[in-house]
Amino acid sequence: MKPGIEVQALWLLIIAAAVAMFTKYIRLPYTIALVVVGIVMGALDLLPHMLLTPELVFHIFLPILLFEAAFNIDIVDLQKTARSIAILALPGVLLAATVTAIVSYFGFKMWRGLPDLSWGHALLFGTIVAATDPISVLALFRELGVTRRLSLIIEGESLFNDGVAVVLFGVIVAMVQGSDFNILSAIRQFTVSVVGGGGIGVLLGLVMAKIMSLVDDHLIEITLTTILAFSAYLLAEHLRVSGVIAVIGAGIMTGNYSTKLAMSPTTRISVSDFWEYAAFVVNSVLFVMIGIEVKIVDFAPLWAAVLLAVAAMICGRAAAVFVTAPIISKVDEFLPGSWRGVLFWGGIRGAICMVLALSLPRDLPLRQLMITMIFTVVIFTLLVQGLSMKLLLKKLGLIPITTLETYEERKGEIYALGRAQLELEKMHNRGALSQRNYEVLAPPLHDRLEDLKADLHEVSALEQEAVAEELRRAEERLLHAEKDGIREAYLSGIISERAMKKLLSRVAERLFALEKATEEHPTPDGKEN
Repeated sequence: MKPGIEVQALWLLIIAAAVAMFTKYIRLPYTIALVVVGIVMGALDLLPHMLLTPELVFHIFLPILLFEAAFNIDIVDLQKTARSIAILALPGVLLAATVTAIVSYFGFKMWRGLPDLSWGHALLFGTIVAATDPISVLALFRELGVTRRLSLIIEGESLFNDGVAVVLFGVIVAMVQGSDFNILSAIRQFTVSVVGGGGIGVLLGLVMAKIMSLVDDHLIEITLTTILAFSAYLLAEHLRVSGVIAVIGAGIMTGNYSTKLAMSPTTRISVSDFWEYAAFVVNSVLFVMIGIEVKIVDFAPLWAAVLLAVAAMICGRAAAVFVTAPIISKVDEFLPGSWRGVLFWGGIRGAICMVLALSLPRDLPLRQLMITMIFTVVIFTLLVQGLSMKLLLKKLGLIPITTLETYEERKGEIYALGRAQLELEKMHNRGALSQRNYEVLAPPLHDRLEDLKADLHEVSALEQEAVAEELRRAEERLLHAEKDGIREAYLSGIISERAMKKLLSRVAERLFALEKATEEHPTPDGKEN
């Protein structure tokens, strides 16, 4: 009997949770681990009847992914790198799509045995793989302390090039399906779609902010942001402009305007947590599906097409970065050569490419070949580029040289010896260890612990960022302990519900202030980028 959709959904959540927990120990990027698990599931023919329809991924998953990403973009940071992002996201995407299309078109022509790839198909492939999704790269950047400006450029480029690629995708699909097409009408359609979609998103974001200012209930305001995300997409699509750009506009307005003027601190945290979870679930499903879908493809007969697809994508990304980099250096801050290398190799493909691949018209000629090529590109960038990014950052000297690792090692050793000391005391007190043996073991353990504490004190003087982060985490932990204490007081009948809400709101304000202070000083070297 085929498993029902509810059983499949349950298994996906179990898999996502298990992979997330496992990656904490092996330090593998979560999205990459999900793809690997999906490939194994596909090879073993697990969950064989799971299918994601284009309607589901395009109308449900895409708005969630884009709204969450836009919601977390700080508009002040965005303004600092706006010119760099604009060049990479507009001419960069057009250049990447064009070069990828040219390489794949002529590659197919020259390689015997491959089907004829029309210019329309080549442009469609180039456009889809022009969309980047650097989740795993940004997580690695945060872990290693890579400079903030480089992280912002990659994050901002990803958000806006996704929007541009999706709009371009719609134009080229119409062309491939035989609609009347000329370059001027395509440019006009593209411009109207982007400007119209952005206008609708910003307008709806402002209207929803006014509505949210009338209430102070986190559940209602979470619901209103959900309505905003999907209504922006649906209204824009109904008016034949870009739903994707509308969602991005609405998300930016909500994250930078509504959260500050229309939400209490408690609500801000609740809304942010909700969208973080929604994106986590959607990304988990899509990345597992990337792996599972591989099972339907027999790569052996298509090895030449697969190689050409990867080569074309690499050429397109190289053109997008290395041709636009000199322009960025002239109109914005200088872009070092090492940063250009990271921008090139950090163009990971993921969820958005999957969404666009699955939304290809079912009657499109060579559809299965296109999906195979796109899946190959996604898997290559995740497994090859994603896993080699740390090595590249080291080679290029972009990982700050600090004593952080030594600091963490000393902390770990002190913690471990503290536990050993407690166990020694416990054995002695229970009579499991004689006084004589206790006196043999205790002094060396104590001396070693004191030496480590002195060493830690010296290292901490050189590693101010780690000490500050330790303090922040301790403060956050204490605030959460306060919240637990307030709830316990309410459940024990010590305070009323009204008093509990007031006290929780005060703690939430302090938590929010702590988070904002962390966001304003994120770089390990303490420099503003």
